[in-house]
Amino acid sequence: MGFTDLRDWLEGIQKHGDLKQVNGANWELEMSSMVELIYREGKDPKPALIFDEIPGYPKGFRTLFGMLGSTWRIAKTLGVPEDNVSPLVLADNWYKKSKELSGVPPQFVKTGPVLENTDTGDKIDILKFPVPRFHEHDENRYFGTSHAVIQKDPDEGWVNVGTYRVMVVDRNKLALHAVPGKHGNIIEYEKYFGRRKEMPIAIATGLDPVLWWLACQKDTPWGTSEYDTAGAIKGEPIKVIKGEYTGLPIPANAEIVVEGECYPGEFVDEGPFGEWHGYYANRGLKKVPEPVIRVKAVHYRNNPILTCSQPGVPPHTFSLMLTVADSVAIRRRLESFGIPGIKGVWGYYTGCGGLFNVISIKQLYSGHAKQVGMIASQYPAEMGAYTVVVEEDIDPSNLEEVLWAMVTRSRLDRSIHIIPDCHTNNVHPAIPPDEKMREGKSRLLTSARVVIDACRDLSWKDEWYPIARISPELRSQIIGKWETFLSDLLRKR
Repeated sequence: MGFTDLRDWLEGIQKHGDLKQVNGANWELEMSSMVELIYREGKDPKPALIFDEIPGYPKGFRTLFGMLGSTWRIAKTLGVPEDNVSPLVLADNWYKKSKELSGVPPQFVKTGPVLENTDTGDKIDILKFPVPRFHEHDENRYFGTSHAVIQKDPDEGWVNVGTYRVMVVDRNKLALHAVPGKHGNIIEYEKYFGRRKEMPIAIATGLDPVLWWLACQKDTPWGTSEYDTAGAIKGEPIKVIKGEYTGLPIPANAEIVVEGECYPGEFVDEGPFGEWHGYYANRGLKKVPEPVIRVKAVHYRNNPILTCSQPGVPPHTFSLMLTVADSVAIRRRLESFGIPGIKGVWGYYTGCGGLFNVISIKQLYSGHAKQVGMIASQYPAEMGAYTVVVEEDIDPSNLEEVLWAMVTRSRLDRSIHIIPDCHTNNVHPAIPPDEKMREGKSRLLTSARVVIDACRDLSWKDEWYPIARISPELRSQIIGKWETFLSDLLRKR
């Protein structure tokens, strides 16, 4: 795929002009605020930003934001064509590749760059790295925002690699927040704490971008290790080292890896932290008890890079990544149910990926659109919201076209379906804090989902009113004749 680890990948994106370096920015809100401004108000494509010479830290102790914040960087990471990276083309290329993947297990090696330095005992200090404070209402600094939490199922032996936020408690303690329903939460509470057993855990940051991509996915099946899928994407095994203190496989080429243990019944107040949907939605600005990670060892490369994400009101540093991933996951789910006629899927950035999804279909039978919408509405399992089904003449990634179809092709009394009592969890910002307090960490929280059929009625589609829109043939003629004049005025397709 042309890169072996994060540093190799960074060299490639720097040559492409996709990396900007900033010197002298502070960890206290300054780095994160600059990133937020660029990703919300800046021009596309948004660059990745690497911060160095951070006040109070040695030169070379760096942070990286926006790793997968452009379609080109996502294409490079996934090993799909880089010549056309328009959103739908990128999603289609990843859809085709993802269908052909077959797991490649990781390769154990004895050593790697991550072992260039190891701190144990009194030398451990998580804040020796320039860990940011991300938002103005955050009370603590977060080590884990663009990282992987590594756990092993003690019964089945498979390794989970997931992204669950990690807060700094003090120099040798962290706090882990994995929401109910996630694999990490199930392993933690059901497999270890439920049996009164301590849980070995590792947190890796500065990952190969392929591993970061997979650690964030919502559709990896239970029992499937992200390491295996990463090897399939890259076409070669991910190199891992058996952690001396946990026995867990840790990425040999990561920038920083923490090894530690969580003990049943040992909790600490965690949060608040501004989340991916733009709210402090766990319990507002209140702290919530979460498991403590007792740090046993910290491994890191010379001049380490701490990778970071800046969540908040979208678009943010990983909303595009979530959109591409969720769009393809929904399409593959529909395919697995044997649903024909799927032409395209897109989940909107402002819906954070997974909260406002549009599926384009060629209607083939009565009830086709409703069937598609009902199945797609259950992804993601923990917090779906709106699913809109349109016809093949509508570009699902063009919000203007989608809204036009919704307001002109839907008979509202027949086309809007509200599905009550679907699973959700404590990240949902529309559920009041007192309701979350009653449910605690249980999996009993529910919320409705909405399916909107924005397709023309199939029973009289052939007689539908003519559409006043330039034809593809006339468009090609006009573009061909007036290309020089129009090239700077038209949006790229």
